[in-house]
Formats: sequence, structure tokens, C-alpha cells
Amino acid sequence: MTNRRQIFDYRRQHPELFPFYCESCVPQRRFALPPHKAQHDKDKHGISIPIISISYPQEATYSALTLHPNPMSASATSSPLSTLSARELNTFVQNELEPDTEYNKSCNTVVDRLCQFMQNNFPDQLRPSEVRKSGSLGKGTAVKGKSDADLVVFLARFHTVSELRQSLPSILDRMKLYLGRYGGCDVTGKSSYAVKVSVLCYGHSHDVDILPSVNILNTMSKEEIYAEMVSASSSYTREYYSAALAPLQIQFVSRCPAKVKNLIRLMKYWRKTDFEESTGTLRLPSSYPLELIVIGEWERAGGPNNFDLRKGFYHVLTAVANYRKLKLAWTQNYTSHHCRDPYYVMDPANPFNNVMNVCNCWEKVAEKARSFLRTADLFTGVSDFGGWL
Repeated sequence: MTNRRQIFDYRRQHPELFPFYCESCVPQRRFALPPHKAQHDKDKHGISIPIISISYPQEATYSALTLHPNPMSASATSSPLSTLSARELNTFVQNELEPDTEYNKSCNTVVDRLCQFMQNNFPDQLRPSEVRKSGSLGKGTAVKGKSDADLVVFLARFHTVSELRQSLPSILDRMKLYLGRYGGCDVTGKSSYAVKVSVLCYGHSHDVDILPSVNILNTMSKEEIYAEMVSASSSYTREYYSAALAPLQIQFVSRCPAKVKNLIRLMKYWRKTDFEESTGTLRLPSSYPLELIVIGEWERAGGPNNFDLRKGFYHVLTAVANYRKLKLAWTQNYTSHHCRDPYYVMDPANPFNNVMNVCNCWEKVAEKARSFLRTADLFTGVSDFGGWL
């Protein structure tokens, strides 16, 4: 409780960072963004605010859920990070981004309940031999207040990717039915590889992708898996291996020191607050590419366990601003990759997956990064030639 009180006090002391406030709560509760206040109003006071749009000058938009400039305008930055001073950064990360023990416990309890439902209530064809937590929660890079989780459901009755591929459409349909009807989930959609649900968790929600897969890492060597992927008929067919390789992604990211994970959280928060969500044909980088860019730049700096978070943030943003120079690959799981792109960030679990391809507007993202580097107060005195310490 003491930690929560300190957070509330910190927010009241910095109204410029948390401009939105609850008119009902005493003492006053303040929020960085309209979605945070809207969630509070709904959870604490039972108030649901309809989404409305109002036109503002300079191409800004406002609704009950968004307050950002045009997502692809590089002329201004809307992130609360832009007004932080250097001495405030660490406190902000600790109080606002880094989950505390209570938060982690509550989130894991809710997600574990979903895992137990699938293990105990799915019919035989859908029954898991194991459920693995991936995404931000599984890798330990979740940002307080909103985090994604991928649940990889290893199906007991399937043993090869080709078997799974043939049955996957019907598997997804049945999972969607059971989760919506009996699992207490809000089913929000379905992709070619996953059922998408939202689960409530003590004042916030988690978007969860549930991915049926086959535990081939238990029955095949990595070399055998990659050889099988080489012989696959197309890149589309290789996508069916992605969920099966998720344990290698979890292992790669979760090994990083706590301070690197905080830098990852900082990058995710910058992306979340300086851009609108991807809409239409524009796809912003997801969490995983940002995680790997942070790790790659940290390793390039020598992998220090203790570094100046502000300087690390500066150098990672500089790497994003110069994204055409990125050539990141790792050899923990394979010795050569199959990417011929001029710039790349290779998935350490998958030698065929350049994770930069999930975003189709890197130039616009780079413009935003350059603008933020020029204008943010916290980078005063930091240069390209300085290190991370």
C-alpha cells in the first residue's frame, strides 16, 4: 500500500506529466493519458465514456481513448517523456512503468486462471500438454497498467507442424467457442494462427493471443527443426513454426538484467505515447522488434549490467533513427540466417524471421525518433560520442 501511495503522491506533484484527473476521488487521482482515466472511471465509479472525436488544429485528434498528434507527423512529440528532466527519469520509470510485486502477482493470477481453464476444461482434441506464457508478461518486460500476453498452447494430440496446419482452422474455431462461452473471456477476434481475447485484471486489462502449437522442441533438435523449415514450400508455411519456437524467444529476452528490461519498458512507453495505434495500412513496430533492438544496442555497448538509463535510451533511439544501418543477428540457436534484406533484426529463435518486417513505416518512426532526440529535455548534454555509463 505504501508504494501505491507514493505513486499517487508523485503524480499529484507532477501535474504537467499527469494532466488528466478524477473529479470524484479524494485525494485527487491523476493520469498521464485519457485511456488510463477512462479505465479508472469505469472500474472505480462505473462510468463508461463513449468515444467521441473532436477536430483540433494542427492535425491533432482527441477522443475518450486517444490524445496524440497525427501519428505520422514528425513535427511534434506528444509523449509525457518529452517534458521529463534527466533527474526525473529513473523515478518515473520506477513509479510508472516498472511493475511492482503486487501488480505482477495479480496479473499472473488472472493469466494462470485462464491457463488452468484450458488445461482442465478444453475437450480432448484441444487439451494442452503444456501452456507457456510468452509476450511481455512471459518475458518479464511488461509495462505497468497495460501489457500483452501470448499463451502458446502445446496440444497433446498433435506431434508435427504439418498435422497442426491441416487442423488449425477448426481448432481455432472450437477454441474461440469454448473461451467465449465457458471461459469468461471477452473474445475480441481471431487471426490465421491465434484466438484473441481480453481479460480483466484489477483495474486494467490484458490482451491475450492464444496460439495452438506443437512442442517440437521436445521431440526434435533445433538443427532438425530449421532443416525442416528450409524445406517448407513457402514463407507462409514457415509461419506455423513461430509459436513452437516461442520458448527460445522467452529464454533469450528473459535472461537480460533488470535495467535492460526497464530500458525496453521505456522504449515501449515512448512508442505507445508518441504514436496512435496502428490503423489501416500503417503498421508500427510491435514490442518484440523494440526488445531486440534494445538488447542488440546494449550488447554492442559491451553489455554493462549498470548503465545510465538516459544514455541508453538516447543510443537506442539513435539506432531507430538510423534504422537503415541495423544489422542485428545472434548465434545462440543457429549459425547462419536466411535474410537478404539490406537491414535487419533477426529473430534469435527463427533464422527466417526479420522482425523489422512487421512494421511498414520505419521511415516515419525514424522521423519521430529524430524529433524526440532533438526536443526532449532529458537528452540535454548527451551526445553520439558518449557511452552508456
